[in-house]
Amino acid sequence: MRNLGNTNMKIKRVGFGGIPIQRITQDDTNLVINELEKQGINFIDSARGYTISEEAIGIAIEGKRDKFFLATKSMSRDYDSMKRDVEISLNNFKTDFIDLYQFHNVKEEEYDNLFKDKMAYSALLEAKEQGKIKHIGITSHNLNTIEKAIEDGKFDTIQFPYNIVEGQADEVFKKAHEKGVGTIVMRPLAGGAIDDGTLAMKYILSREYIDVAIPGMDTPEQVRENTAVLANFELTEEDNVKITKIKSELGTNF
Repeated sequence: MRNLGNTNMKIKRVGFGGIPIQRITQDDTNLVINELEKQGINFIDSARGYTISEEAIGIAIEGKRDKFFLATKSMSRDYDSMKRDVEISLNNFKTDFIDLYQFHNVKEEEYDNLFKDKMAYSALLEAKEQGKIKHIGITSHNLNTIEKAIEDGKFDTIQFPYNIVEGQADEVFKKAHEKGVGTIVMRPLAGGAIDDGTLAMKYILSREYIDVAIPGMDTPEQVRENTAVLANFELTEEDNVKITKIKSELGTNF
């Protein structure tokens, strides 16, 4: 367990990515969420763009909202749209507040506009003042955007791809960690390109500056497999040989 950056969210370092929920039934979603609770996994990440993910999670956590920290995100960039999305997310999750609301996939050319008068950032500040959200984060696939976000001090968390073959954010994650900005890893298995999920998770968790990785999981078995890594994520010599091989096979073309 550790705090997510300087927030008061004390989480397990393996979280849950809500993308795959779109592909399974509500009954199967309930089984996955129940297994998260059983394994003590308490960080759930979804998005307005993940079709039915928020709604399915909201149904699955009914009666156990206090067991989880909820994170979601929106592609909205203006005040009215972001304000609307926060209300939709609250309704979908069947909750009075969301622990972390994130800007979703911010491009470099969009970044500065977020903070202009009556744009999306002001809507999230307002929602925070009203107690509807607790923290504000940002996700991106652009390294310059994340670097700006860390320096600006306007965000409690960052989320960026990071795995055995995508390590370009290594120094940025270190800097964020030093500044108390929560570090969230998306695509820990490189979108499924890495077959050895256990090794992929060990690789990430061996980095002390990574707070949480959020693999997408759609079965209780996957939850158990990914959380088992928490018992021991120290890389062995054999692991390092495998990592070198994966980098040589995927790294140049991924």
